[in-house]
Amino acid sequence: MMRLPDLILRYRVPLLVIGALAMGLLLGRVLFRQVGHEAQHQLSHEQVTVWTCSMHPQIRMNEPGKCPICGMDLIPVGSQGSAEMDPTAVHLGEEAMALANVRTMQVGAGSVEGSLRLTGRVQADERRVYAQSAHVAGRVEELLVDFTGERVAIGRPLAVLYAPELVTAEEELLQAHRTRDA
Repeated sequence: MMRLPDLILRYRVPLLVIGALAMGLLLGRVLFRQVGHEAQHQLSHEQVTVWTCSMHPQIRMNEPGKCPICGMDLIPVGSQGSAEMDPTAVHLGEEAMALANVRTMQVGAGSVEGSLRLTGRVQADERRVYAQSAHVAGRVEELLVDFTGERVAIGRPLAVLYAPELVTAEEELLQAHRTRDA
């Protein structure tokens, strides 16, 4: 028969593994129990009712009372942490939706019937607008584009330009060609 110290030496690796697992389970239980307490504590805070003024929705109080702006009684709007806390959201009950004639439908693909008139302003895409500065002094003699927004093909002339400097340079070039050829 083996003695106890010999058994411990022989099975020390499995005993260490079993001990580490036991410690891990114990530690995990302690940690998860704390998380559960924190979640319950946080949940109890989320049940606090928020009170607001029906005329001044920016007023938010944790207990009932009077509006500091108009003196009206505050009304409950829901509990903190709920979706009702969004000050930009509009919440309507069934009766209010019926009175306001609000109808909803599920979003989906389909054809549109009828027409819808909207007001607005159409502007050119700033990323596609270019300005070309002239490198000589002159004036536009003739504009070859009829209206703003007309489609223009690449290479199509837009205007006829009169520039005295260019006319002089052209005459000098032609004179030089004539002199060279003679």
